[in-house]
Amino acid sequence: MKDISSQPPSNSNNSRHASIVEMLSTPPAIPQQPPSNVELEAISLSRTGSSASLDSQMSATTSCLTKVHTQKWQHIPLSQLIEQNKLTFVDASISVEEAFNTLVRHNLTSVPVEQFPGDMNCFTFDYNDLNSYLLLVLNKIQVNDPQVARDCQMGKPVPVGKIVKLTPKNQFHKLREVDNLTTAMSLLGSGVHRVAITDTASTQIRGVLSQRRLTKYLWDNARQFSNLQPLLNSSLKELGIGVLNSHTAPTSRQSRVISIQGEEQLIMALFKMHTERISSIAVVDHQGNLLGNISVTDVKHVTRTSQYPLLHNTCRHFISVILNSRGLEMGKDSFPIFHVYPSSSLARTLAKLVATKAHRLWIVQPENSGSSNSSSSLTAPSPQPIPINTQVSSSDHENPGRSGSPISVKSLEESSPTTSTPLFEKEYRTGKLIGVVSLTDILGLLARRQTEHTQVDPQAARRQRGSVGV
Repeated sequence: MKDISSQPPSNSNNSRHASIVEMLSTPPAIPQQPPSNVELEAISLSRTGSSASLDSQMSATTSCLTKVHTQKWQHIPLSQLIEQNKLTFVDASISVEEAFNTLVRHNLTSVPVEQFPGDMNCFTFDYNDLNSYLLLVLNKIQVNDPQVARDCQMGKPVPVGKIVKLTPKNQFHKLREVDNLTTAMSLLGSGVHRVAITDTASTQIRGVLSQRRLTKYLWDNARQFSNLQPLLNSSLKELGIGVLNSHTAPTSRQSRVISIQGEEQLIMALFKMHTERISSIAVVDHQGNLLGNISVTDVKHVTRTSQYPLLHNTCRHFISVILNSRGLEMGKDSFPIFHVYPSSSLARTLAKLVATKAHRLWIVQPENSGSSNSSSSLTAPSPQPIPINTQVSSSDHENPGRSGSPISVKSLEESSPTTSTPLFEKEYRTGKLIGVVSLTDILGLLARRQTEHTQVDPQAARRQRGSVGV
């Protein structure tokens, strides 16, 4: 479901949705407004609307996320990231279907499940649980509760409180609102997907901070954190994150490249995501070229009985169904780009993760690397430095159809490596799948490089969840 509540009205019938290619490769600019004596005014993280609307239509929800910080990001209290009006709970007694409808209705990826009001040790219900429930209905997996399995397969309502206990999960981590981002980074960088933020006395949950929201927060405020610039300007290969060679076993701090053939059935992709405890999987052809991406959130396309035939069709076909659905919702120009190159800068990678709302991006072999499959022979140019303090150009304010981007497609093309292929066309090409980089990899990197938690292991939480073959 597409959340349209925060979308600004179109200023022209001819305006089009900005493509992912046109999304920022530099962090959003600082609004041109004088600071107060106490603190700088809030800026919007949404990147939509004009600067005038940012001043006059700032919502309470956004403002609590959008303080401009002059201190280091490590010292920012978690209270700055709380969105209380987005905190939604469900009762453990409601059905899985009702819990799923809550996710869709509130445009959420997870929701805490309370055994009783004020429960401080909640489980969370997310799309991984929905995927497990679907596989249980189809008798593709076994669980330790025979009654739940029978009820699922007989079409009886099953309480969400029982389903969330059947899927291996990390403990429900809680941090106080007075704790800072350093503490949160050490947890989220170890592979924990989300943490609860409580009041000072740890008696009430005030909000939930996810990996994705923390990543967006850092990206949207990156201009305020000058210590991020060296990392943002570095390539994935230079930073040593992600798997850059499919023929080399990953280290304990690297993700694995998990993919599925495009001609395999969709049900096998869902089963593989369940088994590996991952939220998305790459789809490749017989030569290993990246065809697309299937996310666990795409399970929403097969929740009705009428959609079940998709489960036994190919993954390649399902990708076309997903793209058609997105095209109807957002326009054909909103084709998501889920791949990067070893030479892609961390800034460009973050921009794509934020824009696509993905948990991971697939690393593909650049076309100019020849026939070699080794990442050590990749010859793609290093990313150009990103001037964090660059001001927004006037042309951006003159184009209301854009999402506040401080850099135009033209300037991206001019600054790209020497090539005769337009950037727009090049971005839509993929290549041989050679790696993966996730939010966990990036947050783990930030924790090790810029906090005292130098031993953060991005795979720790995944091992605890019991994934296969880690």
